[in-house]
Amino acid sequence: MREDEMLVTSMKRGVDLPYAALALEAAKEGARAIDEHAAEFLQSVASKGARYDLVTRADREAERAIISHLSDQSPSDGILAEETGAREGTSGLRWVIDPIDGTTNFVHGRRDFAVSVGLESRDGIFAGAVVRPAHGDWAAAEGGLIYSSLERPMTVSSVKVNEALVAVGLCHDATARAFTLQQIVPALVSHVQDWRWVGSAACDLFSVADGSLDGYVGINLSIWDIAAGIALVKAAGGHCETVRAGQVDAFLAGSPEVVTGLKRALATL
Repeated sequence: MREDEMLVTSMKRGVDLPYAALALEAAKEGARAIDEHAAEFLQSVASKGARYDLVTRADREAERAIISHLSDQSPSDGILAEETGAREGTSGLRWVIDPIDGTTNFVHGRRDFAVSVGLESRDGIFAGAVVRPAHGDWAAAEGGLIYSSLERPMTVSSVKVNEALVAVGLCHDATARAFTLQQIVPALVSHVQDWRWVGSAACDLFSVADGSLDGYVGINLSIWDIAAGIALVKAAGGHCETVRAGQVDAFLAGSPEVVTGLKRALATL
């Protein structure tokens, strides 16, 4: 048995992280569906509206694999999936699925895409897992606990906001994209050390949770973009918050100090 399989088995046997283990299992099923037929799937690329909002057969097949696994293991839970929509449940829990977050990166052969499976109750997101197939790594969290395939513990960074490397995510709406580049980014750059655009909210939040990014600002996001990432960041000691910034909603993640600094930077918009 591989080391990551041993960890998943250990998590399943424990009473503290059953949902994290199930989220990770489901996300790995999605990643497996992508890996097995990646070349075939890339022959079926379509746009969902904007030319940069892409969907492939890989998205659909990965989502099908994730839903199948969750339905088998926890049939009373609800499901909200990016490509196929919502299914009501009776348990009071709902799985929130993004089968490929960063599809454009995937289509262009870039490594920054992820399978994201989060779980919410009436009190909000409390568990989830992110698998990054091209990086060969994963992380899963539930409550205040987080596990990963990394060799070091996952924890948010402790730098001050003026030393922070912050990722900014652009949404698909053309007007909001222009506002982000013309207003959001200039408002941030005078308060942080530097910024990056990765193209996957799940990958960005994974990096915030492991400390390789200090903060994240995502614009007009859907819940499936960030559900699992919220679980990771919070379990790694971070904070997540959505604020209004001019004409857009800005989702912020990082240490409490960095999020406060990002809020201050955007407060004038």
